[in-house]
Amino acid sequence: MSTQFRLPRPAVASRLKRAGPIAVALMAALVLVPAASSGNYTDPAGDSGTAGDITSVTVAADKASGQLLFRITGTNIAPSGQNLLFLDIDSDANPLTGNIADNGADYSFVVDSTGYSFAHWDGSQWVQAPDLSVQVSGGTNVILISVNRGELGNTSMFNFLAATVNTADRAVDIAPNDGAFNYSFDANGPRIDSVAVQTTPSAGPKAGKRFVVVPTELKLPPDGRTSSAAILPESYSCTAKLGAKRLDGTGTGRCTIALPKKNARGKRLTVLLNVSYQGATKVVPLTFKVR
Repeated sequence: MSTQFRLPRPAVASRLKRAGPIAVALMAALVLVPAASSGNYTDPAGDSGTAGDITSVTVAADKASGQLLFRITGTNIAPSGQNLLFLDIDSDANPLTGNIADNGADYSFVVDSTGYSFAHWDGSQWVQAPDLSVQVSGGTNVILISVNRGELGNTSMFNFLAATVNTADRAVDIAPNDGAFNYSFDANGPRIDSVAVQTTPSAGPKAGKRFVVVPTELKLPPDGRTSSAAILPESYSCTAKLGAKRLDGTGTGRCTIALPKKNARGKRLTVLLNVSYQGATKVVPLTFKVR
């Protein structure tokens, strides 16, 4: 999202803890877990104005050690002292605590081409935070930030946002455009609390007819979103059984199920709905009685 810079920050110079130039080569030591076990988050390209353009963020975690790796990619995201990159972490996943003006952030990184700072919100201001586990590397189009959850209040789930700022004209790109992303160590992505489902026919399955299951909304932890638009899964699929017999579905996600006409009435139809969103999955068991 390109807009005027409204993130309420103290003077950048007072927060930057210079740690030497950010390495151009990406450090192999920061590659903690395979990308398949990462949370994968996207932001629209071309919406940054004169600020760096963030296009994606991945978050990977090593559960045993608690080490987290944020990989932020885009165009010109931290090329100079004029163009800065922020990573804000709401460690208790509660936008109503921490720095309310920063969507509830409790910890914050600032990165440019010469170094980084790592700060903690003490209830009234940003103060320098311990960074024994922190490593920052990358170049103008990829920045890697690694930090242990022990330095984030031993969190098991958090919200976060990334932002670029052009300090010359105060243009900014914020990812996501509304609210914050969510990451859970257990989910390897956002925690999906529940899934709303629509069936056709709405009265339930009928012998000899087709029955369709469609997820219509995902419920995630509070993240400060202002939009009322439903969050939809990126993909979904179904497996179904009539009693003990498997039924093969068709259509999107194989979620259109043809019920036999004979010997189906009164039996139990079980559908396992698997939804995927930003790297996380959730299986929802659904049970119906065939009419």
